[in-house]
Amino acid sequence: MDHDREVPTVAIEHVYVWNNTTVIQDEVLAQRIGLVPLNVDPEPMEMRTPGNDAPTDHNTIVFHVKLECTRNPKPRPGATEPEDLYINSEFLSSHLIWRPEGEQPTLFGDNPPAPTNPNIIDMHAIKGVGKDHAKFSPVATASYRLLPHIKILKPIPPPLAEKFQRCFAPGVIKVDPRTKEVSVDPHGVRNDTVSREVLRHPEFEGHVELSRVRDFFMFNVESESAYPPERLLPEAIAVMRTKISEIKAGVELLRNPAESQTW
Repeated sequence: MDHDREVPTVAIEHVYVWNNTTVIQDEVLAQRIGLVPLNVDPEPMEMRTPGNDAPTDHNTIVFHVKLECTRNPKPRPGATEPEDLYINSEFLSSHLIWRPEGEQPTLFGDNPPAPTNPNIIDMHAIKGVGKDHAKFSPVATASYRLLPHIKILKPIPPPLAEKFQRCFAPGVIKVDPRTKEVSVDPHGVRNDTVSREVLRHPEFEGHVELSRVRDFFMFNVESESAYPPERLLPEAIAVMRTKISEIKAGVELLRNPAESQTW
């Protein structure tokens, strides 16, 4: 899923530190804040163009932090942990407060943006893609594999039914409790890891055939953005189709260079 790098998401790009009294340098704090995942649907937002594109309510979301760590005047006796000795001992993503601008209360009204003297920080989140910076990547882990295919060539002897079942992942093989008849669960076969354990036993030689369905792909996608996992794959396919359309248009222009001239 290399195209997931070009599925747009929203992340904090600009951090304006007005007063930082912590021991963490401004630039380090800004870098860490930029990596905070945001639960923001990028669909209603516009992409900012490079250069002097000014922030607007359609291309920028503003967050604000005003936080102060102070000593707890009444800690419990014998307390040693920072959360007991201080108030606001940690700076968490939950401290990021969305500051609506322009039409944003209408755009995000049902799902307001939020993270998945006092310190005062303003942050501007923009729409971007993972090929520019990893913080925009919507996917944590993505993989795919082919659907396993298990074909029983000859009936499994009833005394060996349970042993045969144990050669596969749980739920892959069904054994009738009365007749001890062995069959493959059409849904549970997805759990098979194709370990080929069954082929190690000579008593099952010639009884089973293991293969994969060459045109059946099973995707496992872990999202770390506002996209639900089931939406990420279609979005990545849409990016790929757009690229194909651009390539086809470019090939046509190479074939017919006269048509590419504009006057």
